[in-house]
Formats: sequence, C-alpha cells, structure tokens
Amino acid sequence: MDRKQANDNLMDTHDRLIAEILTRYRNILNLTTLQATRDTDDLEIHNAATDNPSSIAVTGISLKMEFDALYSSIKELLTLSRRMKELWVFGPLGGRESQGMEERVRDDVKRVGELLGDIEGGRAKETAEAMGGSWELKKDEEVKGVEA
Repeated sequence: MDRKQANDNLMDTHDRLIAEILTRYRNILNLTTLQATRDTDDLEIHNAATDNPSSIAVTGISLKMEFDALYSSIKELLTLSRRMKELWVFGPLGGRESQGMEERVRDDVKRVGELLGDIEGGRAKETAEAMGGSWELKKDEEVKGVEA
C-alpha cells in the first residue's frame, strides 16, 4: 500500500468517525427533546413519551446505547488522531526509507556526541590549566583500551 493511499484511508476513517459522532449526538438530542405531538380531537399538545412507562424505558435504554456508541466513536477518533500524529512525527514505519533514516540518525548521534565531547573537553582543559595542571582528550582507541 503506498503512502498516498494510506493517507486517503486515514482521512476516510477520520471523516467516517466525525460523521458517526455527529449522528450519535443528533440522536441523543432527539431522544432527550420532548417530542410534542398535536392531538387532533381536542387540539392539546402532549408528550408521547409520557403516555406509558414502556416508552420511557425504551427511551432510557436508547439513550444509554447512544451514549455508549458516542463514547466508543470518540475513543476511536482519539486513537486515530494519535496514530496520525505519530506518522506525522516519525514518518511511515518499517519502510525501505527507514534503513537510510537509521543510518542518518546514527551518524547524527555520533556527530552530536563528538561535539558534546569537544565542548566538555574544552571546559575540562580550561579548568585544568586554571588549577595549574594539564588535560588532554583521549583518542577513541585509548578509550576502548581502558574500557576493556
């Protein structure tokens, strides 16, 4: 699967989840809103949900189901957004490009380590000379010999 197709799939999933969340929210509003109906015989407005206890129970169960579905849709959307952020920060994982990226990261880490060593070495040399001593940076071969 190429990168553009994967991005399209992620965006399709995002759009589907947003539509699902909005639909669930609308359903919750419809269930909680009093549905007034007009009685044609005596022209009185009454609430159809309060006519019998079974319709109240059905509405309560429906509300719970809609809230649960809304909650799971929001969790899926958060998971998707986290995944999209990871892909944005780290790039596609496990591709052919990752091998070249690993080598570049390794080289960058080595270079940063050398720069930090030079900075620390300069400070150590200044401190040693201020105290009347001398200090010299050890070469990689000397360090490996000491560690062994």
